[in-house]
Amino acid sequence: MSNDFNRNRPLSPRHRVNAGTDALVEHNPPIQYVAVEPPPAATGPGLGDALRLLWRRRWLLVLATTAGGAVAYGVTSSMPSLYAGEARVLIGLQGPRVMNAESVITDVSPDAERVQNESIILQSRTIAKQVVEELHLAGNPAFNPELAKPTFWSNFSLQRLDELMPTWLREMILAYAPTSPAVVPPTEAQRTQALVDLLLTKIDVAALGRSHVLSIKAEARDPALAAAIANSFAEKYLEFQRQEKLRTMDRVDGFLMKRVRDLREQVRRSDQAVEDYRRANGLYKSGGNSVTTQQLSELNTQLMVAQTAKAEADARLAEAQSLRQGHQSAETVPEVLRSPLVAALKQQQADAERRAAMASALHGAQHPEYRRVQAEAGAIGAMVTAEVAKVVDGLARDARTADARYNSLLQQFDQLKAKMGSVNSASIQLEALERDAAVNRNLLEAVLSRAKQTTASADILEANAKLISAAVPATAPSFPPKALFVALGSLASLLSGAAAALMLETGNRTFRRPEEVEATTGVPVLSMVPEVRRRTVTQKVVHEPTSPYSEALRRLFIGIELADPAIAPKRILFSSAVPAEGKSVMATSLARLLATSGKKVLIIDCDWRSARIQTLMRCANGPGLGELLSNEEVVLNDCIHRDSLSQCDIITAGSWSLDNSHLLHSDRMAQLLDLLSASYDAIVLDCPPVLVTADALALSRIADKVVYVVRWGHTRTETATEGLKQFIDAQAPVAGIAVSRVVVKEYRRYGHHDLSYTRAPVATFG
Repeated sequence: MSNDFNRNRPLSPRHRVNAGTDALVEHNPPIQYVAVEPPPAATGPGLGDALRLLWRRRWLLVLATTAGGAVAYGVTSSMPSLYAGEARVLIGLQGPRVMNAESVITDVSPDAERVQNESIILQSRTIAKQVVEELHLAGNPAFNPELAKPTFWSNFSLQRLDELMPTWLREMILAYAPTSPAVVPPTEAQRTQALVDLLLTKIDVAALGRSHVLSIKAEARDPALAAAIANSFAEKYLEFQRQEKLRTMDRVDGFLMKRVRDLREQVRRSDQAVEDYRRANGLYKSGGNSVTTQQLSELNTQLMVAQTAKAEADARLAEAQSLRQGHQSAETVPEVLRSPLVAALKQQQADAERRAAMASALHGAQHPEYRRVQAEAGAIGAMVTAEVAKVVDGLARDARTADARYNSLLQQFDQLKAKMGSVNSASIQLEALERDAAVNRNLLEAVLSRAKQTTASADILEANAKLISAAVPATAPSFPPKALFVALGSLASLLSGAAAALMLETGNRTFRRPEEVEATTGVPVLSMVPEVRRRTVTQKVVHEPTSPYSEALRRLFIGIELADPAIAPKRILFSSAVPAEGKSVMATSLARLLATSGKKVLIIDCDWRSARIQTLMRCANGPGLGELLSNEEVVLNDCIHRDSLSQCDIITAGSWSLDNSHLLHSDRMAQLLDLLSASYDAIVLDCPPVLVTADALALSRIADKVVYVVRWGHTRTETATEGLKQFIDAQAPVAGIAVSRVVVKEYRRYGHHDLSYTRAPVATFG
């Protein structure tokens, strides 16, 4: 090439220098693109995008799910297994009705409130303490921590640590450590109380639905022990009911015995009064033959009978009132219990309630059969209540009738006694005393008979509940539910992995799809250049001209040509926002590709701060562009090197200093490019990153097209848009964006096709 560049060669009409400045005016009208704005805030992916995103991160999800399931399985496997034992008790059974015991003990049908009360009784501390004593839980290591096997950490006690301490450290700790009160060992009562508290935490009592069946569940590490605890609670509850009835019977028996003792004393005193009166008045038998005497005798007999009847009626009424004042049901009144109609109705009611309980247990409380039987029981109960009220009212009427008859006879007796005068006053008084004694004896016999009946019924008292299902040792643990825990752990890990995948994707502010680049920048994507992991990547276009990498560079050049069909681009400038974007490798590869296709190509290294072309092309660094611009004695041909592999010409960066750095965007640089454009089909300019120096912006004014390089999955969107905005603000002829180092495998994960096309013929550029 001639050395015309060293002479005062006039500037091309396409290049002018403004007065007083070295800034060059663009010789071509700029291509108008949409102004680059910061990317809008992410609104979150849609459902389809989210599913595709999760599919791209499927290995993360699989790993997270597997790890979560494994951890959950390991945790549950290390946890102690607990076994559950369940016993079921039916409450509200009607007790046997023998003789007159119902006057003392009452069987009441259960309701919701009583079921709740019975469940509370079952979980009482009294019953729990009995279970602790019966099963000897104080000697079970599962309930007594003092008997548990020592662990490594328990063996590594503070005493052992104290032995390992140096003497000076032990003394310092003792000098400054606060004194703690001496530990008092727990008493036996406190140990028992702690066992009871622990046992109550292992017990759960609840009603099964709306039935009268109580479920007693116990948990323990030993399945046999869990079943034994549940059965023991049920047995102790039934025994508690029996003992409670016996205690009630004892109280009633004590009341009757005291009543017998009082009546016996009254009989003794009345008999003694009769005997004393006879002795005092010399009366050993009643006499008198007059009509008045006979009437008085007959009336006295009737009065005695009426008095006895009145006393019995008052006693029955008083007993009924005493029972009702003691908050016992009126159904316990002996006359009520002796009523055949009440007994029949009670039997019918009991049968109806048993059928209702069975219907509830079998069908539930909402079943029509249960409602029908329950209504039948309620109707019979109402009849029982009405009949009981009649009987109680009859006692009051009988008492009033007996009292009225007694008063009437007494009035008649008083009238006859007045007629008798003082003659028979002694006899009459004696008869009154004898009558009182007889009444007392009759009352004593009645109370003794009732006491005997009560004592006899104590031997057959049974609890109003029954164990219908005893607990058996479980074959599988109830806790922990390994399958559930593993499923929950896997699900939680899956959700966490999905959240992490979404965060990774949404938080990844880099370009991965060409539509993302175009939507964010408003500039078209010229080509997606795949990554080649080898140091000889620039040689690949020569050795493998049909590779996906070569095809992507051909697509890039065609995109540059199509960016402005009116102008055949010769001076192609490559730049990026920041270093390490792959612009130098892409520029070198494109130059070699064009050279192998028959074009006369020159590549110029304009990045003197980080020159790489001589390394990629394996040529000497000088003389180069620095010497050519700064020294007029340097011959152009001496600065042009030839690539032996592709026959591409090279101008390396050469030697530069801060004093001549301005020459890169001077008139001399413009003249050099004008001169070279006449001899080459394409001139590739490798320029520094636009956000690092202003050299790229200055050179873009004398370039035909600017290729803005963005690294796939690496360059942040904010960085890319900021650098591109500077080019557009400078009215640089940006042809488009080239995405470099595309990882093909990951690129396909984003729903795109493979970048390879092996059957394509070798393309040439004419």
